[in-house]
Amino acid sequence: MKKQWITAASAVLLGTTLFAGAASAQSVKVQKGDSLSVLAKRYKTTVSKIKSDNKLKSDMIYVGQTLKINGTSSKTTTNTTTKVKAASATTTHTVVKGDTLSKIGKKYGMTVKELKSVNKLKTDLIKIGQKLKVKQTSKVNTAPVKEKTVATSSLNVSKLVADAKAQSGTPYKWGGTTPKGFDCSGFMWYIINKQTKISRQTTEGFWASMKSVSTPNVGDFVFFTTYKSGPSHMGVYIGNNKFIHAASDGVTISDMNSSYWKPIYLGAKTFVN
Repeated sequence: MKKQWITAASAVLLGTTLFAGAASAQSVKVQKGDSLSVLAKRYKTTVSKIKSDNKLKSDMIYVGQTLKINGTSSKTTTNTTTKVKAASATTTHTVVKGDTLSKIGKKYGMTVKELKSVNKLKTDLIKIGQKLKVKQTSKVNTAPVKEKTVATSSLNVSKLVADAKAQSGTPYKWGGTTPKGFDCSGFMWYIINKQTKISRQTTEGFWASMKSVSTPNVGDFVFFTTYKSGPSHMGVYIGNNKFIHAASDGVTISDMNSSYWKPIYLGAKTFVN
C-alpha cells in the first residue's frame, strides 16, 4: 500500500472536539493534514522531542503512522455548524455565474468550512442555480467594506521575491524541492526555507496554515484551483497582478488576469511564523 506523506496543517473534523487531557505519553495516529509542527503545537511539545521519542531522521510523516507523543493536548476544533446557528438565522442564496464558496462566504460573513458544513457539501464545487443556506443579514447588497489584513508576513518579502526570481527557468519536477526541479509547493517551501525552517508542506497544507488576506500584497501567496477542487496550485505575488510559480514548463512569471488563471483564482494568504 502506498504511503501518503503528510506535511500540511491538521485537518478539521466539523462538529468534533479532538483530544483533551493531562500531560502523558500517548500513541497518536497521523491523520491527513498532520505535520510534526502541527502535532507539536497540538500536544504542547516540540518537533525535536517528537523526532527524538520516535527516532525519526527527517520531518516526513505519513497517514496511518503511529507516533509516541509526550505532551498535553488541547481543543483544536469548534463546532462550526453550531456557531452558524447561534450567530444568526439562515436564509437562502442562489448561486449565480462567477460565484465561489469563498466569494459567497465573504458576502454573508461565513467561512468556506461553515458553508460546506451547513449545506453538507463534500467539495468546493457549486453550480449555477444551486440554493445554499447562508447567514441572514440585512445588508448583503450594500457596498463591500474593505477587509483588514489579518496579519503581515513575517518574511522579508523583498528577499522572498528575489530568491524566487533567481530560480526562473528551473524545470518542473513532481515533488521537487531543489534547484534541480520544483513542483509548486516544493518551490514555495524552498524559498521560505531561505529565511526560516519549516516542514515540507503540500499546497493544501500551506493554504490551511497561512493567514488569509483580502487582496495580495507583494510577498503574499496566491492560490488556485486547477486539477481538483480546493487549493491545488500556488505561487508568490510579485505585484502588478503578476505571480511567480513552478508551472509545468518550469519556474515562470504569469499574469493573474489571464484567461486561464483569473477564473480559477482561489484567494491570497500571508506567511506568519
